[in-house]
Amino acid sequence: MNATTSSAKPTKIRYQILFLIFVNVVINYMDRSNLAVAASEISKEFKFSSVQMGLIFSAFSWTYLLFQIPGGILVNRFSPRILYAVSLITWSFATVVQGFAKGFTTLFGLRMATGAFEAPAFPINNRVVSNWFPDNERASAIAVYTSGQFLGLAFLMPILSKIQFYVGWKGLFVVTGLIGVLWGIVWYVFYRDPLKHSKVNEAELRHIERGGGLMDGKSVADADSKKKFKWADLKEVLSHRKLWGIYIGQFAVNSTLWFF
Repeated sequence: MNATTSSAKPTKIRYQILFLIFVNVVINYMDRSNLAVAASEISKEFKFSSVQMGLIFSAFSWTYLLFQIPGGILVNRFSPRILYAVSLITWSFATVVQGFAKGFTTLFGLRMATGAFEAPAFPINNRVVSNWFPDNERASAIAVYTSGQFLGLAFLMPILSKIQFYVGWKGLFVVTGLIGVLWGIVWYVFYRDPLKHSKVNEAELRHIERGGGLMDGKSVADADSKKKFKWADLKEVLSHRKLWGIYIGQFAVNSTLWFF
């Protein structure tokens, strides 16, 4: 390394990456909450009962839950660039097709598909932040991208209502889905892991690595010691009282969020 490179000011490419994740989360929650906007019109058109609408609303969560651990396994096996693009495009395509649903069964199945395809998203977010941010910046980075879900719920609801006013509930699903498909392409084009990014300099890489960041999903210091998933790992995360406190808290937060 020459003197110029070693003394260069660190680039800030990790913040550009954080912006990409933030938009991913906004789109993620937009495609969850669009049903809340369309529900009244859907119920009228298909003459759904409140029980049927309740099942349609809950369908997303069933598969989202079931695919969390398989999604996490995929995150360890595939690069965020590829897996996030696939996840974004597939859940967004399922959203587009919801605009062509002909009844309860179709809409119920498509909401389940949306939940399954969105399941890897937050595990990917965690991996990307671990790749790009040192320990002392990671909590702030997570707070930034997590705020995207509340931005999506708070500020996009009036926009989604306006879209539905002009193009109807079917058009609402098509528009929101197409946004996600296009953004999935944007993610694939612009995202790279730290060691593969053409614009990150050596100083920023050192800053990330010294702070405990992970390069390409593993520490540079122990690149050859990556552990594979074992079912014993699942037993481990279910055997600690402190972790159960987190699980119960997350359950309570999500139940409240979805109910309202």
